[in-house]
Amino acid sequence: MGKIFLPALSILMVLSLMAFQLPAAADPQDTGQTRCYDNTTRIPCPLVDESFYGQDAHYAKARSYTKLDSSGNEIDDGVTDWAAAKDDVTGLIWEVKHSGDGMTDDTNPHDADNTYSWYDSNAGPYQGTAGDGTNTEDFLKALNQAGFGGCSNWRLPTVKELTALVHRGKNMGPRIDTAYFPESRADWYWSSTSYAGSGGYAWSVDFGGGDTDNYYKNNSLHVRAVCSGQ
Repeated sequence: MGKIFLPALSILMVLSLMAFQLPAAADPQDTGQTRCYDNTTRIPCPLVDESFYGQDAHYAKARSYTKLDSSGNEIDDGVTDWAAAKDDVTGLIWEVKHSGDGMTDDTNPHDADNTYSWYDSNAGPYQGTAGDGTNTEDFLKALNQAGFGGCSNWRLPTVKELTALVHRGKNMGPRIDTAYFPESRADWYWSSTSYAGSGGYAWSVDFGGGDTDNYYKNNSLHVRAVCSGQ
């Protein structure tokens, strides 16, 4: 069977259709990095045309969040009690923690001190570790049943989404914008991303140092839910 050649005009039409169907990628949230480095140590940020110019710190921009109440309504930035924060760059809505008094409270999914084992009953043979109200699936179920923040699709963030919350311009933890995420812990938080090397492990992000690592799913780590909008 001979090769089939499309006329040039048809190829252009196909490419145009593909471009129309693919949505433009949203700009990522700024990392917060403000320091510059050479090959070995920290340096003053170079000027244009100097060696080591063009680092992350040269392209810093303000992070942008909007406070939301428990019904998902936008509220004034000066309000001191809010339930969630919308990332104005990605459109993602993040749960905000409260009641951080050093004591866990499994009846309150927003308690800053609570930790959970990783569990997803739809994750096939690597579901993780179930627990009576102390696993991530139970945590998410409580948020979705309540319609918290006007959302019914709360989930664990991917490791990429969670890492985007890390504020690398802060010298000490918690490395997150605490003006919008108060009572955050300088500790490890679960992502939804299983470790490719072993399904019994999942990726997590440390908001103390900003690192990522994989933990066995029966470990109890902090969580911060995300939803994709109302």
